[in-house]
Amino acid sequence: MATEIIREIDLLDSKYHLKVGIFFCFIIIIIFYILKNINNNNSITFTASFNYVEGINSNTEVQIAGIKVGGVNKINLLSEGITIDGYIDSKYNIPEDSIMKIKSNGIFGRKTLSIEPGFGEDMDKTNYQYIFNQTQDSYSVDMFFRYLNNLNE
Repeated sequence: MATEIIREIDLLDSKYHLKVGIFFCFIIIIIFYILKNINNNNSITFTASFNYVEGINSNTEVQIAGIKVGGVNKINLLSEGITIDGYIDSKYNIPEDSIMKIKSNGIFGRKTLSIEPGFGEDMDKTNYQYIFNQTQDSYSVDMFFRYLNNLNE
């Protein structure tokens, strides 16, 4: 039985094996893409404007009380400041008067976007976009040393 299967496989052309391999790789890529994007379908985009975003990149987490609730997709440099676009999981309710801050884990730690929830009504999820009007910029150690240096002069 096994020899018949091996003989049958050997009868097939090598181009056939190549086509089957390419088809298999294509199916694996499609499955990976679908699984990766299933989580983003249950999210709501956000936009926040800052003046200084040192340490923030497109892989930065968005957190509430230290728990990851989203991430950053894109950072745009505009004439009026820097705009960060990202997503927040739709199962979390964000109050309208919430403040988005850039926080650091320790003095030299990695930076995250942190949402400090307010006490107002929850933001409207029907338009599938949050807009954070209240933000707080990042402060670096370099800025602190420059400030101390200016005090000494």
